[in-house]
Amino acid sequence: MLIRRLKENAIELIDIEPIEAELLRQVPGVCDSGGDDQSEARLFSSPADSSENQFLNDWAEYVRPELRHLFLSARKTVKEDLEKLSDIPGRLGRLVIPRTHSDAWLNALNQARLILATKFNFSARELSTHAAPKWFSRRDLVLQQINFYAEIQERIIDATEE
Repeated sequence: MLIRRLKENAIELIDIEPIEAELLRQVPGVCDSGGDDQSEARLFSSPADSSENQFLNDWAEYVRPELRHLFLSARKTVKEDLEKLSDIPGRLGRLVIPRTHSDAWLNALNQARLILATKFNFSARELSTHAAPKWFSRRDLVLQQINFYAEIQERIIDATEE
């Protein structure tokens, strides 16, 4: 897959392999933590220790709802963009994303990475290792998915900064 700026106002993903298209389509669903406490804690990590009660109460009342709204909005934007992903059997896919949606994509990809890392209990060391696994367990495949999403984030950033 190649990710590049198409015009001043768009980012183009071309030569999308079927497996890449499937992983992209999974992003909005992966972002749904399903109320999992650990995933929620990872997405909405506490900004201070428990001794700062007033600050934590204010954060829970004012910031957390806004973050939740931002996360849901990003997922919705990505889901709507993915509906335009060309998917013709035997041909590589293509997707054009408005440049104004790049922040939503970065946000949703990050949510997906955080939730997958939490659900599969990856350590920071495992997440920073990019060596190919010797065999593929479900957990190894999820790590590849996390790394794939990180690569897309990096390429979207590069495309927006060109």
